[in-house]
Amino acid sequence: MSDFFVITGWAIRMFEVLIVLYILFKFKNRRWSLFFGGKSSLKTIQDHELHSCFLSAFTVMVFHFTSSNLAQHIVTIQGMEKFALRQFFYFSMFSCSMAFAAALFFLHKIRGCSFSPTARNCLYITFLMSTLQMLQFVSHGLLDSNRITLFYQYGVVVLNISTLAVVANHPIRNMVRKLNRKEA
Repeated sequence: MSDFFVITGWAIRMFEVLIVLYILFKFKNRRWSLFFGGKSSLKTIQDHELHSCFLSAFTVMVFHFTSSNLAQHIVTIQGMEKFALRQFFYFSMFSCSMAFAAALFFLHKIRGCSFSPTARNCLYITFLMSTLQMLQFVSHGLLDSNRITLFYQYGVVVLNISTLAVVANHPIRNMVRKLNRKEA
């Protein structure tokens, strides 16, 4: 069962990288403005949506890689008491989720970009994820209960896949529009 979670995690991270690369390739004439643009590069609603979707996809990718690597390192810590290690692990994952939400929010504010449905849905999913992580922190880390561990494991996978679907929505809609224009 552990292999399922490892393979699923790597597949999700691979697709997140592909989504960011697709957005950068598809909109190569705006590549620098996606990374470094400000309010002056946001002239239309479509510009706001593109920038917001890019910020969401990029932030999801960065934080997913960061939190996955952090989780792997925490699990290998030696010399720490079992309950303290569990508490540290779940609190660290919760902290990563909150840092992601803060980063996405402040990147939009700094950029002067409105929140697209993609960004809002990413934040909603993040709050679900952080709630799940706090439940597991209390259940497994404080009370030493395994009652929701299976729910937690599959819940994390489902929420990560949901986040992937949310950030993939804009590029997929863009491809479908392009295909429909070619057929017409």
